[in-house]
Amino acid sequence: MNEIILVDDGSTDATSDIARQYAAQLPLKLNRLSVNQGKGAAVQAGVKQAGGDYIVFIDADGATDISELPKMISALQSSDIAIGNRWLPGSHTERHSLLRRLSGWAYRRYMSLFGLGQIDTMCGFKGYRQPVAQTLFTELIEPRWLFDTEVVFKAVRAGYKITNFPIHWESKDGSKLSTFTLFKSALGIYPLIAKIKKSSQLN
Repeated sequence: MNEIILVDDGSTDATSDIARQYAAQLPLKLNRLSVNQGKGAAVQAGVKQAGGDYIVFIDADGATDISELPKMISALQSSDIAIGNRWLPGSHTERHSLLRRLSGWAYRRYMSLFGLGQIDTMCGFKGYRQPVAQTLFTELIEPRWLFDTEVVFKAVRAGYKITNFPIHWESKDGSKLSTFTLFKSALGIYPLIAKIKKSSQLN
């Protein structure tokens, strides 16, 4: 691992101060956005700053342990993009409520309408080959929760090879991705897809 980039999306707590304490011990770079711009904007900022052959992003709550990283790097040897998938055989999820399971199933069925039903678009454990990431994250229409769907949809349309792999995933207390957020995100997918298609026609 060449570097760790921590993007602080305009937090008002001590996140940046704590990160600076670890910067002397780890190959850690802190990128602090002055105001909250959304998860997509934060990941985009990190991607633009990243070097190395592969760019990986992982949610800071530790829902997926870093020990899963070798699976991702292995998948990237023969793929452009590798995405952790909580629904594949061999995956293991913990503390996943029945409501979350049902809403997740419904969300995947809905995503299948756009050709993304086999991809866990909302999983925060994804890896890209460097040039692929730089291309896909150059411009984002959606800077918040739906950026995952936007990037994956663009990747599928561009013909990039995507590999899904099973992971161990644990629901964490305090997660901002609630069932309500998932439902609200679902409502925004159709207009987002329409914007992506319109943008590609203009370019």
